[in-house]
Amino acid sequence: MQLAVIIFFLCIFIASMVAIVRHQQGKAALRPALVTFVLGIALSGGLLTFVYQQGSRVPEAQLVDMNEQTGVLSDYFDGRPMIVNLWASWCPPCVREMPLLEAAEQANPDVRFIFINQREHPDVVAEFLVQHSLDLATVLRDHSGDFSAAVGAHVMPTTLFFDADARLQKRFYGEVNQAVLDQGFSLIQPTAD
Repeated sequence: MQLAVIIFFLCIFIASMVAIVRHQQGKAALRPALVTFVLGIALSGGLLTFVYQQGSRVPEAQLVDMNEQTGVLSDYFDGRPMIVNLWASWCPPCVREMPLLEAAEQANPDVRFIFINQREHPDVVAEFLVQHSLDLATVLRDHSGDFSAAVGAHVMPTTLFFDADARLQKRFYGEVNQAVLDQGFSLIQPTAD
């Protein structure tokens, strides 16, 4: 993201300088060109920051737990990094990755795992967990699909990796494997100072 911002600003700078050289008519043309350049950088920087933050924030879409209590994902942040897996019982890759994610949850108590089912009835979710002998600490339901839409999860499964400050560090579409988890862990774990 930082490289893209630098390249964008460099393009604005080059375009401004070309405009100054082409239309230079003494000092009178220099001042409006510099004002345009500074305003362009300020506005584009603000816009890029807004777009980046929108994509990185924890969505406020309503989720429902297995006891029919509603809340939002930010309610579950507790100072630990978080891995959020969006899944459905009808999705074969979701079914295949669940044992790996369950084992990762049990082996990493310093990371919070949240499993968000997509638009299925609570009885279907409960039956699925029993049928596959899954012991997952936090299972939520995105009954409206608003959460998946907010995070751009248009395929199942989708796994999101948030650092301890609730910043999205990685979005992975498809079935996770150990390599994907290892890379995600490396992005969300605090660095040693």
